[in-house]
Amino acid sequence: MLTQSSPHPPEGGPTSAPSCSCKGVRVCVLCEGTPRTASLPPILHISDARRYCVLCNTSLTCPHDGTPSSTAELSGVQVVRGFITPQEEKDLIRVIKGGEWAPSQSGRVKQDFGPRANYKRKKLKLGSFAGLPASTSFLRERLVSTIPILATFQPVEQCNLLYHPERGSHIDFHFDDSWLWGERLVIINLASDSEMLFRDTQSECCVAVPLERRSLLVMTGDARWRWQHAIQRQDVKSERISVTFRELSELFLNGERMEEGRGILDIAKVCV
Repeated sequence: MLTQSSPHPPEGGPTSAPSCSCKGVRVCVLCEGTPRTASLPPILHISDARRYCVLCNTSLTCPHDGTPSSTAELSGVQVVRGFITPQEEKDLIRVIKGGEWAPSQSGRVKQDFGPRANYKRKKLKLGSFAGLPASTSFLRERLVSTIPILATFQPVEQCNLLYHPERGSHIDFHFDDSWLWGERLVIINLASDSEMLFRDTQSECCVAVPLERRSLLVMTGDARWRWQHAIQRQDVKSERISVTFRELSELFLNGERMEEGRGILDIAKVCV
């Protein structure tokens, strides 16, 4: 039976009274039209992005897509369709939704298993981090054993994000942190189909990568460091759960903060 321990202490949940945690340029339906958001730029809406072929794993011309392909190759993306079975997805959704949630920005709620970081000050706390959920141990084992590029992957964080159209859930273009998190980002898409949008920081070309439910997305290389990624509001058509695994950066694996990294790796090996 799948079970899941509680993540960091919750501040709310998808079934509790709505709350907004947006700050800065972040916005959701709960804070739209307020004085804080009045001067913010419009919500991201790109409808003419080039299409990525998940059959060929390419953004260039291929025989499967009749739409124009990108002139800038989106390298470093690997999509694996049907990475988990429908029954595995059903069990995961049940366990994840049964856990406690904390508000996140841009209309999302989250569950976080991993060290707590202050990215601006580059400070790290273990907090309540006691290990990664036992409910996803089969996923972590499958990643390493079946995806060659992940053969040495050692995840130390699992972040579950719940997107819902009624809250205007989305995330603007961004790079994931590079001080703490390493080369490979791994996402498993649950509950509904969606799309992830990538934008080349050199050419401004945009490529839409289809994310079918139960699919796996791996980002590395240019997809990690050159192309920013986003989830547009209009691409969240029904409830969606994103399960993201992250590994440590070289600074914590072999650099000045290696001792801290070793401690985090040891904790991450524990199933809770």
